[in-house]
Amino acid sequence: MKIALISDLHANVPALRAVLEAIDRSGAEHTYCLGDIVDLGPDPSEVIELLQRRDIPCLMGNHDPFTGPPTVPEAIYAWTLTQLCDSELAWLRALPRELAFEFGEQRLLCVHGSPRAYDEQILDATSSAELDVMLAGASCDVLACGHTHVQLVRQHRTVTIVNSGSVGMPFESAFTGNGSPRIHSWAEYALIEFGSGRVSAELCRVDYDIEAYFSRVRARMPDPEGWISAWLPP
Repeated sequence: MKIALISDLHANVPALRAVLEAIDRSGAEHTYCLGDIVDLGPDPSEVIELLQRRDIPCLMGNHDPFTGPPTVPEAIYAWTLTQLCDSELAWLRALPRELAFEFGEQRLLCVHGSPRAYDEQILDATSSAELDVMLAGASCDVLACGHTHVQLVRQHRTVTIVNSGSVGMPFESAFTGNGSPRIHSWAEYALIEFGSGRVSAELCRVDYDIEAYFSRVRARMPDPEGWISAWLPP
């Protein structure tokens, strides 16, 4: 059984289309979205429509509910909110915080950040002691997560942790709250294969039409040139 993981789409339609086309070619039987579907990009409604049309099970990310304090940059948060209709907001706010599946005897748990909180980062530098606390009570063989915008495969005791990276905004390095992240011009996803008591994970990248994305940013978003300046050259 091969499954695909996508996360942190951030309203980037050209990147999502490229990733879904690559997943279709991969032979994956199921695709799961780990959240941060909207905000920080020019096409929130279009991304929701594509996920719904493909009937892809989705989680809620920390940028999705629009019920707490505004995320940063606040101008983009406010603009995104004006682009979403009531039914789209209701759909986002009804998304679950986790999804669990069984493939034979192997258990997959999908979250956005960690099993404890959707805005918590699991990084390569996260200590084993910290992971013990984050994963306490989580019953799984594979933990799928996103949120950091940085791809990762890590073994922690009996759990394989797979971070699929970001479809819409892959970071050069994890964001620590200082400065501004630098963003790669490709799109990321992951493939996991379950079978014969074994699990294999593949971290994937695919190119997409970044200029088409920039055109959408310039046509729709506030402070487009400031936003585009965060991207690294292709």
